Amino acid sequence: MRRLYRMILLPSFTLVLLVIMWADVFYQLKEEAESAHYDAVQHSHSLARTLAEHSGHLLRQADHATQLFKLKFEETDGKLRLPEFVKRGGLLDSVMPSRLQLPIALIDANGKLVDSLHGLFPANAANQAYFKTLATTAGDAALVTNPMVDPLTKKWQIQIARRLDDKAGKFAGAIVLMIDPVYFVEDYDRMHVKEGGLVMLISRDTALATGRIDEKVFISDSIDYVAPADPINLPEELLLKTPVDKIDRIYGFRDMPRYSLTAVVGDAKAHALAKFYTQRRLYYLVTAVVSVVVLAFSFLLTRQARRLRESIRESTEAREKLHAAVDASLDALFLIKACRKGGGGGEIMDFTLVDVNERGARILGYASDDALGKRMGDMLPRWHSEGLFDKCLGVLRTGEPLEEEFESTVFGEHMWLRHQIVAIEDGVAVTARNITERKRSELAVRQNQAELQAVNDASPLGLVRADADGKCSYVNRTFEAITGMPREQALGDGWLQAVHPNDRNMLLASLRHLNQTQQAFQETLRCVHPDGKIVWTSIKVAPIVVDNMVSGYVGTLDDITLVRKSVMALRESESRLRTIADTLPAMIAYIDFEEIYRFHNLAYEREFSKTGLHVTGRTVLETVGEKRYAVLQPYIARALGGETLTFEEEDESGDYPRTFDVVYIPQLDEDGITVVGFHVMRQDVTAQKREKQRLLRLSQVDALTGLTNRAGFLQKLNESMAACRESGGLMAVMYLDIDRFKPVNDTYGHAVGDALLKAFSARLSNTVRASDTVARLGGDEFTIIMDRISKPEDAATTAAKIVHAMQQTFELDGVLANVSTSIGLTYYRAEDVSPAELLKRADLLLYEAKQAGRNTFRSGAPMPELRSPNAA
Repeated sequence: MRRLYRMILLPSFTLVLLVIMWADVFYQLKEEAESAHYDAVQHSHSLARTLAEHSGHLLRQADHATQLFKLKFEETDGKLRLPEFVKRGGLLDSVMPSRLQLPIALIDANGKLVDSLHGLFPANAANQAYFKTLATTAGDAALVTNPMVDPLTKKWQIQIARRLDDKAGKFAGAIVLMIDPVYFVEDYDRMHVKEGGLVMLISRDTALATGRIDEKVFISDSIDYVAPADPINLPEELLLKTPVDKIDRIYGFRDMPRYSLTAVVGDAKAHALAKFYTQRRLYYLVTAVVSVVVLAFSFLLTRQARRLRESIRESTEAREKLHAAVDASLDALFLIKACRKGGGGGEIMDFTLVDVNERGARILGYASDDALGKRMGDMLPRWHSEGLFDKCLGVLRTGEPLEEEFESTVFGEHMWLRHQIVAIEDGVAVTARNITERKRSELAVRQNQAELQAVNDASPLGLVRADADGKCSYVNRTFEAITGMPREQALGDGWLQAVHPNDRNMLLASLRHLNQTQQAFQETLRCVHPDGKIVWTSIKVAPIVVDNMVSGYVGTLDDITLVRKSVMALRESESRLRTIADTLPAMIAYIDFEEIYRFHNLAYEREFSKTGLHVTGRTVLETVGEKRYAVLQPYIARALGGETLTFEEEDESGDYPRTFDVVYIPQLDEDGITVVGFHVMRQDVTAQKREKQRLLRLSQVDALTGLTNRAGFLQKLNESMAACRESGGLMAVMYLDIDRFKPVNDTYGHAVGDALLKAFSARLSNTVRASDTVARLGGDEFTIIMDRISKPEDAATTAAKIVHAMQQTFELDGVLANVSTSIGLTYYRAEDVSPAELLKRADLLLYEAKQAGRNTFRSGAPMPELRSPNAA
């Protein structure tokens, strides 16, 4: 394993380094891509703003042109005609570029076309909606239509019409000006849009669009777009549902709410992100070069490390050989050669000493130099009688080394010898050591073991002793009782057979590790009785260290079967509890008194693993961060104070805001008083809350007309009155119904009645401001809330416009209906009245309008403006 570790260490480090380097490059490119995309959107938005300002300027100039014609027309008592108005250097050139040649028409009071230039107009416009509106509405404001397709020219046009009056102030006709939106995108080159870029105007009401790509101008009715993909960070970006062509672009937009237009400019991605693409290629190239350099350097280091390991191995082998030679010097060493009959290759008669160490020479009783060359039989009289000659002869013939311990008097005195005989070329090497003292010590040990055996057999723990090779030399009776193995079978390697086969390798590995560390270890393993019974035991093994070397082991064996069963039962109970907790969809956790997570289920782990956090062992502050902790800390303090809490938690740390239902349940100590922690249950209710809000919005819309219903009106009225009280401003509330609605409904049926309600609602919505709230309370009753009006006359003017607008005939699927409306108008400025009382005032004023003959309105006097005591 160590060798494998050394082999894979450097490649693994290199791989990790490359992965980190490439991951950092990808992350950096991702950040730069987002930044480049953001800059491209801002650039497109800037161009779209320029387009919107240019288009708005032309439309306003067209409006001024109609106003200028109206002034000159009325000054000349209706004698002004178009040729004089549009002549070069004339009135029209003062406000509009002469190159445009906009279609223009003059229509008299009967709708008859008097004069026209640069375009086709119907001969009679009496039935046109804009003409009826101008004829019946006194005022100086121009009527600007939504972009539409002209029925005669089949072109997309924006129509600007203005009422003309005679000296008496009566309706004398209309001046009509048509603008082709293609003019607006002709400024393509001035905006410096790069190749492949798009400039486009889209009508939000009719879905018509006109645009230009390079030199190509197009008109389409199929352009559809959606809200920005990231409304928070990129609110100016526009996404097209259907691409205009095959060029991928980044679009920015600018709304023109006054004219119901949206200006759109799109830069081709190839140009908008060109700098980023160049930077990305450079990043990849540099990273690839660095990767190759790192790999080459790693390869060279790996080769050098392999050579170094080979050198170390050779050095180690040499050191081991030298160490063996030094250790052998503790023994008597004899190198002897065969002495053959006849001096040739005959029978071996004896052995001649050719080398001896100092210890061996002292045993022989000779000096080293004097002993060399002599026969062993001459120096040792018992050489043959005790069989040493035969043993050397046997080793020389077979080549198998011999090692043994025996009692001998070969060296002149009775002693225990331990010798080794190893074959060499035409001879043997003999090492001998006097082990008499060791043998005597072993005898004393055996005597002590006999004395200790009785004590050990009485021990409640099983005892086992093994040598350095793991061979058992002793077990007590308790070991036999626990394992069911007799002592005779346990000796040597037999005791390992009592260990379960699946645990045997683990025990042997632990013994090898102990031999290196010389530190006791404790493990839990299974023993198998001869009858197959499994016994769980706790084994603790300590080394026997002599001269800093492990010479054996002593171990104890404790039967923990009953304890194990209890622990397993507890673990099974905990496992069932965790399984139940992990199955629940809610996030469940336990937090101790120090605000540290001690338990959490799978749902909790999934929630926090998205950020790479491991919750267990961390504090709440470390897990959720300082911002969210500041919100949760008061609830945590109350829970640790013993209070059960239920609250909603708003989490904005992810990709989108989420809402959680949270329950904190205190955990009491055994005394039932002290709080040691609390349990947490969190459940994501974002979808439920959004659905509730959606249903609430739907519940406030009238199904027939699409207006706000009674519930929505009352809520808006409460909000408007509260805002009015805070600002001290003025607001108005109108209560109106349809005069003679019941006869229309009874005569033509409910279908026509419903159509009248919808047409009445549409006309009513077009008459008031976009900021005003129009609601249908039920039947033919309607209300209007006008916020932030500067003076009462503004609301009265609007009420008069509504009365006048409703006098026009309603065309309902072939049925012409003439109705009118009556209005009750009341005001509110920080009075101490309820919404119901305010609505009742408007209802009473509506009743007065009805009593006055209908087709009119009645208003109440507004409260005087409240002034500050410090006002001058």
